[in-house]
Amino acid sequence: MRKKARVIIIFVIIGLVAATSAMLKVRSGVRCDHDGTRIQPIYEVTFAFQDATNKQFCSVNCALLDLRNEKNRPKYVTVVDEVSGTKIDANLAFFVKSEVLTIPHVKNNIHVFAKKEDAIRHAKQFNGELIQNPFR
Repeated sequence: MRKKARVIIIFVIIGLVAATSAMLKVRSGVRCDHDGTRIQPIYEVTFAFQDATNKQFCSVNCALLDLRNEKNRPKYVTVVDEVSGTKIDANLAFFVKSEVLTIPHVKNNIHVFAKKEDAIRHAKQFNGELIQNPFR
């Protein structure tokens, strides 16, 4: 009986350690440089500046809000294709404004796609429209 109790206690301790570790990873995730929101990788926007510094944002809208107050224009902007999760140059992306909110507190409804056909499909499905690159 004691042996079973020890085994159970060991498994409980292992479970608690694993749960605590997982919680710490979530809390320490990358945060938005505009408002501190944890960044979901699929909606990440990154500004790269001439001085080799970067700023990361939780959405296109947060990045645009921050850009209004930015003294220096970014050298380049990367965004993430919502279909594949691949980071791409914003100049190569297709942007869609639709009814789908990704980050509700900043009312982000701008979506990013690497392929035009994916952008058109999203626009048709969610009452949206293709828009110009908002970072130009």
